[in-house]
Amino acid sequence: MKKYTLTIGNKEQEIVIIKKKKKNISLQVKPNLEVILSIPTNVSYSYGLEIIKNKFEWINEKIEKYSALNKIEGVYYLGKLYSYGVFKETWIKDLKFDFDRDLEGWYFIQLKNILESYIDKYSKKMSLYPKKINIKTLKSAWGICYSSGTITFNLNLIKAPTEVIEYLVVHELGHLKYPNHSKEYWNYISKFIENPKSYRKWLKDNGYKLNP
Repeated sequence: MKKYTLTIGNKEQEIVIIKKKKKNISLQVKPNLEVILSIPTNVSYSYGLEIIKNKFEWINEKIEKYSALNKIEGVYYLGKLYSYGVFKETWIKDLKFDFDRDLEGWYFIQLKNILESYIDKYSKKMSLYPKKINIKTLKSAWGICYSSGTITFNLNLIKAPTEVIEYLVVHELGHLKYPNHSKEYWNYISKFIENPKSYRKWLKDNGYKLNP
């Protein structure tokens, strides 16, 4: 791995180039503004730098997009971004509610109630019953179905629209029957929720805003 500092747009930007045992080259700009290029082990770092220089315009567009989003202040809840004042006025009855101290606990209760409703509905339809449900802040997944029968949901899912939460419930319950993403799996969950891959795409396109 090597790090470089290059001028992109009008700002200096740190670039990380990582060599991996892979055939493909991939370039990422992450929501935290990290720029990472992954290259095969037989590709030189100098060639990697040329790739990055040819992508300066694309990289700059991504950086500007994420920088603007990072400046947004407010609260996401069920697919909408609220200012702190409007959120509290709309959803919170406790005048002493402290966003830094109390928001995560409030999120947990709301998500737990929504999940229980959908799990009850679809467990009966699918004849699939998880042994245990957990809610945690996950870094790189929206839900995990373990071979033990336990399903863990990402707490930040409460920031997504209700139809996306509903999809995640069907998605993870489906893994109790098919512990993979095979064609058979997608055909199976499509019996219970229409066009499930559209919700998967929504999370891929919008998840960085909800799961910082």
